[in-house]
Amino acid sequence: MGGWKRIWPQKFRNRLFAAVVIFLLLPFFLLQIYNYRMMERTVSREFQEKAIEQLNVVNDALNNEINKAFLYYVYLERDPYTRSVLLYPGQLNPAEKAVFLQSTARPASLELPAQITVTLADRSGTLYRTDGLVQTGQEHANFVRESGFAGLGAEGDSFRWVTGEDLSMYAVLLDNRQQPFGYLRINFYYDGWLAEASRDLLLQQHYVLMDQGGQLLNSSDYFRAVDRTAIQEMIRVPEREEPMQRVDYESSSILTISPLYNLDWYLAASMPLNTYLGNMKELREQNFNFSLLLSGGFLLLTFLIAGAMSRPIALLRRKMALSAQGELNTRVEESFFHGEMRDLAATFNTMMTDIGGLLQKLKLEERQKEALHYQMLTAQMNPHFLLNTLNTIKWIAYEKEEDDIAEISISLGKLLETSLYSDVELIPLQNELDLLQAYVYIQNIRYEGKVRVTLDVEEGLAYALVPKLALQPLMENAFKHGFSTLQEDARVSVRARRSGRSLILELEDNGVGLARAGEHPELRSRKSIGIANIRQRLQLLFREDGSLVLLEGEKGTMARITIPLLIANPFQSGGAEHVENSSG
Repeated sequence: MGGWKRIWPQKFRNRLFAAVVIFLLLPFFLLQIYNYRMMERTVSREFQEKAIEQLNVVNDALNNEINKAFLYYVYLERDPYTRSVLLYPGQLNPAEKAVFLQSTARPASLELPAQITVTLADRSGTLYRTDGLVQTGQEHANFVRESGFAGLGAEGDSFRWVTGEDLSMYAVLLDNRQQPFGYLRINFYYDGWLAEASRDLLLQQHYVLMDQGGQLLNSSDYFRAVDRTAIQEMIRVPEREEPMQRVDYESSSILTISPLYNLDWYLAASMPLNTYLGNMKELREQNFNFSLLLSGGFLLLTFLIAGAMSRPIALLRRKMALSAQGELNTRVEESFFHGEMRDLAATFNTMMTDIGGLLQKLKLEERQKEALHYQMLTAQMNPHFLLNTLNTIKWIAYEKEEDDIAEISISLGKLLETSLYSDVELIPLQNELDLLQAYVYIQNIRYEGKVRVTLDVEEGLAYALVPKLALQPLMENAFKHGFSTLQEDARVSVRARRSGRSLILELEDNGVGLARAGEHPELRSRKSIGIANIRQRLQLLFREDGSLVLLEGEKGTMARITIPLLIANPFQSGGAEHVENSSG
């Protein structure tokens, strides 16, 4: 992530420029390339299908010619006229022998193309050819002894195909008694047939004939090269009935091969895609050039727009930098801006005006705070004088052995000393209880020790933080209102306990109660400010998490303070005091 931040431009103008290039133009170009690739593949797939269809047409035509040759052999073997001529050659004169194999009595479906020649020999020494040549003697003997006839006859196969420079079918004609009466050789000179058969086809493919070993037998165009290695690899694939095909994107050509029926030959077709996709490449170049020109114009427009947006922002940034350095009187000329930027400039000027006004207000408040602090320091002089006076009274009481007066002075001194530390709002519960006991001690001197105070603090809460002097006003109310008519069994219970994430402080007396205390006019003559003071301090310190409620009990009154539970680590030598929320 850090490396990306170092690469990514920092200025707004450059960021906008980079964002347009990366997230708009680059995907646009990639989409163009993808669309062209898809179109090229779609067209290539269509050409593949057409190439297979056309190869099947050529394959069927070639198989049809071979089948014609085979049917011609079957016809000659079963034709009574042919059998009669071969068995009794003397019945024909030389002119009739010359046209013997061009007899018009044969069906038109057996007409052979010019690339197929027929040679027929009888057992009497006469050799007939489709070109009209009739030979006897040594030529007849050499023909019958050709290796293609070896092993043919009633005891073996009656015909066989022999491949070479041409395709030859050798056959021995057998009569009904399975006796030979003629020898037949049909030669298919496919050298010119392949070129002629592919000349008028829609796709100008290059056709070749190859044997099972991958040797080239014939080609429709000997001047065009063919990837024989690729064809040989396709031939090695286990034999399939359907044609096999491969697209070679390096040479931009489609290779298709198909086996020939009943032969160990393969007919292969090679179609160069460049011949048919040339226009597409020109179209791609034109589209690319147009896209490049359009992108250049778009980038220029983006650069101008980014500059128009970044210049006002740069001006605002400079003005903000001056204001951060203390130049609070700086302003921007709104007439230089337009639209939303003008609104932003107006907002900046308004903000600087408001900041100036706030600074003046803060300076005034600071002067008022200094005046209040001076008054506070002056007000602290009186408690200090009282503390010094109490100290003097304490030592005089010790000298005169007035221990009660000395202890009252000490307790009162604790309360006054706590009130001096106005900057401390929260103190440990243990210290608050010490102050409470000091106050109780003073009051019990007055009431001759008739009020019993019990403390019930849950373990671990000694250093729980509580508002300073939060319990003393409640204890004062208990003495003043609860025990207006003091009984011998006057009791006050002070309890501290946890409740989830809160601290509960309870002070309960067995006095006259809330209702009866309000019935005494002498107690209502002066409104007590202790309860209201505690509630306001709880609100300031803890908001809605702090509360004080007064509850009427079966006998007496209970005051309950609820505050968040905060635990302070006890101060240790060499350490520092700090506060942590132990309950989270």
